Amino acid sequence: MFVTILEFLPQHREQRQQLLQIVSAAEVRGQARVAEMNRQVLGNLEKIITGLETDPGQPEATAEAS
Repeated sequence: MFVTILEFLPQHREQRQQLLQIVSAAEVRGQARVAEMNRQVLGNLEKIITGLETDPGQPEATAEAS
């Protein structure tokens, strides 16, 4: 179980940017599996960011953060 709080939102946003770059570079190189795996992580991270932005008073928890 992964639990985070609003305090870490900037780090989550930075990680999202890094993942977007990784996915883009993998697609350019034809590394479909690398792109797919990182898209899954990106999707989970998007849920975390959205949850923190939507209800900043509550910690965001997800079992699928990896």
